[in-house]
Amino acid sequence: MMNPLTRRRGVSLKLAAAVGILGLGLTACADGSSATESGDSSNDATVELNVVSWATPASLSEVMGNWWYEEVEARSDGRITFNVAAADSLCSATEIPECVRDGRADIGQTLTDYSSQLFPMASIASIPFLSPGSEAVSKAIYDLSTEHEGAAALWERNNLKPLSHLPPGRMLIGSHEEVSSIDDLKGLRMRMAGRFAQHAVEAAGATSVAIPAPETYEALERGVADVAGFPLEGTAAYQLRDVLAHWTDPGVGTYTTIGMWINNDVYEGLDPELRAVIDEVTAEFNEEAAYTFFTDVSKEQCDGLLDTVGDLTQWDQAEQDRWQEVFTVDIEQLWVEEAERDGLEDAAGYLASYKEKIAEYTDSSDLDPTIACAERN
Repeated sequence: MMNPLTRRRGVSLKLAAAVGILGLGLTACADGSSATESGDSSNDATVELNVVSWATPASLSEVMGNWWYEEVEARSDGRITFNVAAADSLCSATEIPECVRDGRADIGQTLTDYSSQLFPMASIASIPFLSPGSEAVSKAIYDLSTEHEGAAALWERNNLKPLSHLPPGRMLIGSHEEVSSIDDLKGLRMRMAGRFAQHAVEAAGATSVAIPAPETYEALERGVADVAGFPLEGTAAYQLRDVLAHWTDPGVGTYTTIGMWINNDVYEGLDPELRAVIDEVTAEFNEEAAYTFFTDVSKEQCDGLLDTVGDLTQWDQAEQDRWQEVFTVDIEQLWVEEAERDGLEDAAGYLASYKEKIAEYTDSSDLDPTIACAERN
């Protein structure tokens, strides 16, 4: 399945041991020094970066991350290398952003909404019914990280440089019994991520249960949650298709993002040539590669879902409209208020620019992989 982009350079990554890595790697100094150097000039300096990620084997997060690491290592001629820790071995999925901010790790990748107070610039993707597809969302957030002054300033204050924010797909509802309307959700406990998407769950008369993705399977088995809100990715990465027999797309659209960041002090401390390599790979990643991987991985995950449960349904448009009509709060205004509280200056301007970007990057001729999966039935 692996896209040719991932195979064009054979760079091997080191899997860090579950213990001891914190004393290794860069955790770079702001003065530009690095943990491992060779040669007499900056052009010969090498550096090893510690990576913490929530990625499970063969998941979209792993495929995306490995391509980025391999490309940076290859294009830097081995001057940048990576120690990639196994998922949850050093920092749990929910604490990864803080691990990167405070220097325990150099690079991190996890679900943005686990620390949504840091990322109003990305939590905008969890406003229900606002963002229909993943590619437009990732490009919009990437552009605005530098184009919007308030966003750029907040990234710097958080000591994080964003590398990517790609939604893992449209929100699906997985359940034991068929769910085809908001009426079917009433009274249920629904595992949900997405800071503002949770309001959609409550508006439908269900109870939103905040459970980290890796803990969802067990929570469903123990009856902590009745249904689960997840993208197609979750049906495979966390084996949810094995425990929930029915899956449907209710029309909410994207509702969270997979974020990837580098500690800004580490980035600024690198040799300018190495920063240029990271910038080049990151631009290519956001412009083309990430969505290519998303599409390819989603197709495989669709195959697995349909082979297991036999069907991916879609809500009727009338039911999608009903869900939007039951909101008792203005979600967009709520996002603006909370984003400003979390430090994003000119949040209203950011929202307006985000909508413009979404419209610019949304191509009606491209069928979203989740919708394509549903239409295969």
